[in-house]
Amino acid sequence: MVRDPNHPDDFHSADQKFLAQIETQGWNVTNVFRREGEAGPEWSFSTGLFHSYQHPEIVIFGPELDNMQKIVNTIGSEIKGGAKFDRCGCQFRSVDPSRYANYLGWAMWFYNGDPFPVLQCFWPDREGHYPWDPVCSPGVVELQPLLLKPS
Repeated sequence: MVRDPNHPDDFHSADQKFLAQIETQGWNVTNVFRREGEAGPEWSFSTGLFHSYQHPEIVIFGPELDNMQKIVNTIGSEIKGGAKFDRCGCQFRSVDPSRYANYLGWAMWFYNGDPFPVLQCFWPDREGHYPWDPVCSPGVVELQPLLLKPS
C-alpha cells in the first residue's frame, strides 16, 4: 500500500512536502544530482503517475536537470489529460524492477513494497540513433544507462 498523504504527521517535513505534491498535482519529480567526485549521469524521475493515473512512472537521464524536470512534468501533464506514453511512437522502454533500488529510491518508499511500472524516456543522438543502436554516439550512450527489462 502506498504512503498515505492524509496521515503524514510522523513523516519528515521533506516527506510531507513530497506527499502533498502527489496529492495536489498527481505526481512529484525528483532530480538526482551527481555528487562531487562521482561519475555517471544525473537523472529525474516521477513518483505518483501510477498511483494517480495508472500510468507507468517516468525516468530520464542525460539533459540538464532543469530540462529533465520540465520533460517529466510535461509528460505528467499530458498523462493527467488522458495521454498514454507506453504505446506511442516515442522512445520509451520498460525499466527492469531489479534496477529500481539504484535509481528510484523515493518512488520505492512511496509505493511501500507495492509493485509499480516505470518507463525510461530516451532521446536520440544528432543522427537519430538511440543508446541501444550500435552506431549511437558514445556520449549519448554514456548519458543514458539502459535500465531495460530483459527481452
